[in-house]
Amino acid sequence: MLVTGTINRLTVDRKTDIGYMLTHKDDSVFLHFNESLNSDLASGDMVDAFIYIDGKGRQAATLKMPKITIKHPAPLVVNDVLPQLGVFLDMGISKDVLLSIDDLPADANDWPMIGDTLWVSLKVKGKMVAKIATKNDIDTKASLTLKSYVDATVQKIGREGINVLTDNGVWVFIHESMIKDKYHLGQRVNVLITYLSEHGYSGSLIKQKEAVMDDDANMILKALEKTGEIPLDSNATPENIKQAFGLSKKAFKRALGRLYKERKVDFIDGKTILIRKPS
Repeated sequence: MLVTGTINRLTVDRKTDIGYMLTHKDDSVFLHFNESLNSDLASGDMVDAFIYIDGKGRQAATLKMPKITIKHPAPLVVNDVLPQLGVFLDMGISKDVLLSIDDLPADANDWPMIGDTLWVSLKVKGKMVAKIATKNDIDTKASLTLKSYVDATVQKIGREGINVLTDNGVWVFIHESMIKDKYHLGQRVNVLITYLSEHGYSGSLIKQKEAVMDDDANMILKALEKTGEIPLDSNATPENIKQAFGLSKKAFKRALGRLYKERKVDFIDGKTILIRKPS
């Protein structure tokens, strides 16, 4: 059986008024003239053809080589966005593939836009559909250089941050504290690679100086989340600050200022108090 979403070596059986019949063993499929790349084919010729589902729900063949198959996920460009259906992606043939609204974020502001590129896998469920590629689909073992910037595509938006996929297929997680702006799926970003752990690479989408400030603020915030308060404020001695957090007084005051501006802390009697949000 010819498998939809794959490239097959087929034999030209005969020419018809509107195309060619192609065969492989006991299977046959139709190749329309519009899909033949203007080739003048004869019976017995061998061709490489991609098997897809046409507008009438039938298997058909095309000599146009797709950018994606069911075995090989790929980054595809968004050709159209229909709020009631989802987004249509250019897979390299005359027919676009749909990424359904059911597989997109509930907030349409997080959807990819026309011209964006999103890594997807190709699935066949009666028809060809796209699914947002996951780590199970793409798990490249390529390495990245720490403290370097790389281009990537936003692939997943979560509660704790976003996951991006570099052009060579490496996943990078960016915590919400390392993000300043609003991003959407398919958006191109230039990410600073900051850390490598057993879970993979982490990165930042804020300027390096701001990243250091956020790291300091997060360290203080984590300490506050454990105890509710720390016996230090901006008037603490450099020695006490250094002993508690390993920071200079300037860096400590800057981090406290950030937390205060975000209304995460308050200062009472020489202490920094965590402001707990109502549950």
